[in-house]
Amino acid sequence: MKKKLLSLLMVTALTASLVAGCGSNGDSKDKSSGSDRETKDVSELVIGEIEYSVIDDGGWAQSMHEGLVKACEDLGIDTKTNLLTMEEISEEDTSLIESTVEELVDEGADIIFGCSAGYSAILAELQQEYPDVIFAQQSNDVYDNIIEFQIRGYEGDFLTGYLSALMNEGSDQLGFCASMDEASVRTAINAYALGAKYANPDAKVQVLWADSWYDLDVESQNAKTLIDNGIKYMGMEASSPAVPQTCEENGAFCIGYNVDMQASAPKAVLTSFVWNWAPIFEDIMKKTADGTIDISANYYEGGECAALAPFNKDLVPQEIQDKVEALREKINNGDVQVYAGELKDDQGNVLVKDGEVMSDDDILAQDFFVDNVIGGKK
Repeated sequence: MKKKLLSLLMVTALTASLVAGCGSNGDSKDKSSGSDRETKDVSELVIGEIEYSVIDDGGWAQSMHEGLVKACEDLGIDTKTNLLTMEEISEEDTSLIESTVEELVDEGADIIFGCSAGYSAILAELQQEYPDVIFAQQSNDVYDNIIEFQIRGYEGDFLTGYLSALMNEGSDQLGFCASMDEASVRTAINAYALGAKYANPDAKVQVLWADSWYDLDVESQNAKTLIDNGIKYMGMEASSPAVPQTCEENGAFCIGYNVDMQASAPKAVLTSFVWNWAPIFEDIMKKTADGTIDISANYYEGGECAALAPFNKDLVPQEIQDKVEALREKINNGDVQVYAGELKDDQGNVLVKDGEVMSDDDILAQDFFVDNVIGGKK
């Protein structure tokens, strides 16, 4: 186990688009009323953070960590002393997770954030052992004794697919470099494809799979294969900079993922889909401090939580930037629904009838690919 009490913040600044607020599509909701808890000044909270990777991985773990740092700084919590970060804690090593939680509790953690869905089951068990500690977990509304939080990331993916198709003049073919065949990844692929179709009804999205959450060689190879097949613009659901860098080396363009990847490939990255976790974290911290927290609260946020990094102004014309921003507003105010009907899968089956919208449960458990995706799995 690798433990860091952060004495030096080696994280990049959050992008300008990460504002401290989320859209009305994602108001938090409580599944049951909470019990009264002791109060304390929010600045005195001790925050535990459990990451499956390192916090400078350039992807998922970094996005989570940056969100926690931003939330702590906004609330006056000293990140040097009161943010306890535990890195490289395997989701499959139950004993390691247990000992990590025990150590965080011993060091006075008021809240422990599980920053990857694989911790859900064990943290739900450990909450019973440490009832005075608040456990908050990135997952999809499964357990009643821990706080669960998620972002409607598909809203951002829809925008990036729309952007890619607008940029891809003269071609209907787009690409997507995917990691694992898992519901959240399928959601990203489908939303990107639907956004592309919103811009161009004939748009098709070719998917290649890494079958890994982090594999630079395979991700680079997949991007090169797409480029060799004539695809110039692509999306991705991966944590490494391999796809953007391969695109830059080969005159292609892409959308970054998890964090702003423009610095990794300034001649290739149009923008990046970024997770803005800070508003959710802040709300959990404030309610813990004032004693009103509900341990069964469920957060499912959209709007600016599913954010985009600043556009690469050297690559994206202002006219296209304006179109993407206009579509963002339509999504935020409910005029455009990403998973609205009529919607068919890649087998021709109707998923959503005309005039209807897919339920949150079906979106979260996505086991299909929409009809303009090529190379999906079953």
